[in-house]
Amino acid sequence: MRSWSKPIISMVRAGVVAHLVLTVFENLPDDKLPLKMRLPFFPGLPQWRFFAPNPGIEDLYVFYRSRSGAGQPWSSWEDLSIANRASPWAMIWNPGSRVPKALFDMASQVRTLALSGATLEWVKGSDGYTLIADTVRTVCVKKGLTGQYQFMILAAVPTEGRDGIKPIVVSSDLAVLTEGEV
Repeated sequence: MRSWSKPIISMVRAGVVAHLVLTVFENLPDDKLPLKMRLPFFPGLPQWRFFAPNPGIEDLYVFYRSRSGAGQPWSSWEDLSIANRASPWAMIWNPGSRVPKALFDMASQVRTLALSGATLEWVKGSDGYTLIADTVRTVCVKKGLTGQYQFMILAAVPTEGRDGIKPIVVSSDLAVLTEGEV
């Protein structure tokens, strides 16, 4: 082994160990380490909060339905897919993961507001509700639907079977197209 390779190998090992230690430090629960104590000078550290200590146990779904006008029957509920189809390149480049992640985050925000006792008006005024409503509206427009639509956020705990399925929020009737868009 060459004389310069040992120090390089030692530096790489030290760098990997330092990265792992700082990543663990950065991912401690907020009640154990306040945000002001975090390491803002290391913005590249991953924050894997979806693992412990509070892993997610629920799946969130966004469903929508439409009708051609007031007094008309509603269509069946359809799933607005939050799933992301992974490609073989997903570990390197996966820009398609942002939309499903954003939709999941919006549904999570609305879920948190609804379960915290927020009034419906407060929930309807939230960014999450507005963005989901706009996303569903865009899907309806792309499908050529007119009239009205609704969306529903549903939470499911897979380990509880049918008892674990709970609607969180059902939107009011919303217009697919406004008068100026017809």
